[in-house]
Amino acid sequence: MRILKLLVSTIGISLLLAVLAGTLRAQQRSFEGKILDRTTEQPVIGAHIHWQEEGQTTVTDKNGMFEFKTGKAELTLHISYVGYRDLKLQIMAEPASGTPHRIYLNKKTHAMSPVTVLARKQGRQPDQHMDVMTSVNPSHDAGTFLKDSPNISGIRKGGGFGVDPVVRGFKKNQLIVQQDGVLQSQGACPNRMDPPTSHIQMEQVEEIEILKGPYALKHGPSFGGVINFKSQRPNYYQRPTFNSYMTIGYESNIGRQRYAGGIEKEGGDWTTNIHGSFTSTDDYKDGSGNNVRAGLSNVEYTVETSARLTDVSNLSARFSQGFVRDAEYPALMMDMREDNTTNLTLSYLNTSLRKGRLETSLFGSYVDHQMDNLERKMARMVEAVTDVTTETYGYDLSYTLPAASGSWFVGTDATFRALEGFRNRTFQMGEMAGSSIRDNVWQGGKRNRWGTVVEYQPSIRDWAFVISSRFDYYYSNASDPDAYFKQQLGDLKQEHLGWSASAGFTRELSSRWSAGFWVGRAERYPGMDELFVNYLSIGMDPYEYVGNPRLNSETNHQIDALLHYSSRTLSVKTSVFYSYVRDYISAALRTDLQPRQEGAPGVKQFKNIDEAALYGFEWTLENNGQNRLGYELSSAYTIGRNLSMQEDLPQIPAFEANLKLDYRLFDDRLIPQIHLRGVAGQTRVAESFDERPTDGYLLTNLKLTSRLFSMLRLSAGVNNLFDVTYHEHLNRSLQGSTLPLNDPGRSIFVELKWNGLFN
Repeated sequence: MRILKLLVSTIGISLLLAVLAGTLRAQQRSFEGKILDRTTEQPVIGAHIHWQEEGQTTVTDKNGMFEFKTGKAELTLHISYVGYRDLKLQIMAEPASGTPHRIYLNKKTHAMSPVTVLARKQGRQPDQHMDVMTSVNPSHDAGTFLKDSPNISGIRKGGGFGVDPVVRGFKKNQLIVQQDGVLQSQGACPNRMDPPTSHIQMEQVEEIEILKGPYALKHGPSFGGVINFKSQRPNYYQRPTFNSYMTIGYESNIGRQRYAGGIEKEGGDWTTNIHGSFTSTDDYKDGSGNNVRAGLSNVEYTVETSARLTDVSNLSARFSQGFVRDAEYPALMMDMREDNTTNLTLSYLNTSLRKGRLETSLFGSYVDHQMDNLERKMARMVEAVTDVTTETYGYDLSYTLPAASGSWFVGTDATFRALEGFRNRTFQMGEMAGSSIRDNVWQGGKRNRWGTVVEYQPSIRDWAFVISSRFDYYYSNASDPDAYFKQQLGDLKQEHLGWSASAGFTRELSSRWSAGFWVGRAERYPGMDELFVNYLSIGMDPYEYVGNPRLNSETNHQIDALLHYSSRTLSVKTSVFYSYVRDYISAALRTDLQPRQEGAPGVKQFKNIDEAALYGFEWTLENNGQNRLGYELSSAYTIGRNLSMQEDLPQIPAFEANLKLDYRLFDDRLIPQIHLRGVAGQTRVAESFDERPTDGYLLTNLKLTSRLFSMLRLSAGVNNLFDVTYHEHLNRSLQGSTLPLNDPGRSIFVELKWNGLFN
């Protein structure tokens, strides 16, 4: 009997447990999701997903997938990934269906700090559509391409190479130029014949981030802004393919020929891209038919390779070289004879290291630069040849830790730079005929920087906050100082600890309106030219310049306010800024110093100005690609004031407005474009630098783009259709005169692009 009762009890308990288990299984739900980039629809690998109710966190796999097991009908998820806007959503959990929920993330740069993103291209795969708001100008020079953005201009000293960008009146050492977030080669020329942008190979660029103001501190001690050229990211997750691409271009007035191409392998566990290009230019004529020297030849190549180590980590390397020959600079005392550049970058990325993202890079560059006056009339009296070199190397290490309460970014970086160079002057006439003098151009100058940065982005609904701070330690010295520096300045070694900080937010006011406000403080240690240049004409005027190792660091205190409206068809962006700069670095005449070169009226030395200010606005209206007719209307203006001397700052661009129109025909196979660019006269000039007012002008550029086949695209057009004689306000004057360096007159161009898959 007892056995029977025990058996019945056991059976009953077993049935009860089975029923309970079945009930639990019925209540158990599985939530599967897939995180995608909203623009590219590519999977986001290593994104962090926090399940709020249970306090669990997971990351997406190589396909952007994640999964939670839950007994609840609804989940609250907080999704974050570096470079994207955080997303918080409530979603229903359902029994496993085999179809994951598709969740899209938006890139953060489009809604955060004052930033402009210029799309260069959609990648090197065969195009299924064409970008409509691309540059009408097919120039290979990065500085020229940047001028398509509001409030960005360029200083031009030569005919066809090395336009030096100016952002909101900030220029040269006040800007940081990077490629894929890493500092690239720094030019050796004291006259900046070879600014950092001149070493960017534009065919390799997918988009350009222009981060304005002293806010993007994780890129370095950002003072006036950061220009970051972003390459196409490796794609390991498609089937392995081999692709080839080629560009052939010609521009009539300047005789520009451009041949570029390469092959690449994508997919699988490794990717490789080999790219090369050749560019040559000749003289051009301005709108009045005057001849302007602008010849050069340039050969460049790049080898990139990357390997997927695990589903969440990869290692990549980029090696590039450029060889410029016989580049003419009619606004300078010399022409570039040679410029040989070598760059190497090694990078490691892990998107899920202890639930965070680790990025590290090592970089190095070497530039060998030679310039001379041997083809100038001045060589009949004095032949001058200058050889200079620069070495730049460093590292960048950062770790990003997303969390439900906010995202933390910590990083450290360093840059080490050394310059050497001499100018040899051989006298051909007069009492010193046959004798030579050797001038120490850079005095063995060194400038090193070590920095550390912390950034926090708290997660607050409808708000996007960023708070950041960084410290930078600087060391500079000259190992081979010239007599003046030894006798007058003594010990040239300088050390400085700089502090920068910024805070800002954007707020979603409604489904269409958002606003932002930013405040920042940044220090900029003087550049190598401002510290150590030795009796060279490197300014906008004909004076020789002398460095000053006793300079104080500039300090920029800036605010930005932004307002953005976006609907299904229309987008309007407005931003205003005000920058108050302490110890602004300028230059003043030294009557006790005598120039060393014929033709220089005197010597100026770099010095600090107590107070300066720059302020202005940008405004853009554009459609959102919903109609065949595309349009973009923009305007920008900056005022710069020397508050200590109560005069205008030099080299501030004039008011500018642009109108771009395009129309998509035949399923986007044919797109005509027109670009109207109006620039006002500039009367706000710095008399202490002999700066002269410039006239306004209106330019008309036309372009027609046709997708002949899925792999072939043809573009043709006319720049400066009405052959206007004009020059940008920032152009230097022709050497030995006050006549301006005019820009090219009417020029016809044609460009053919081909992309093809081998398999």
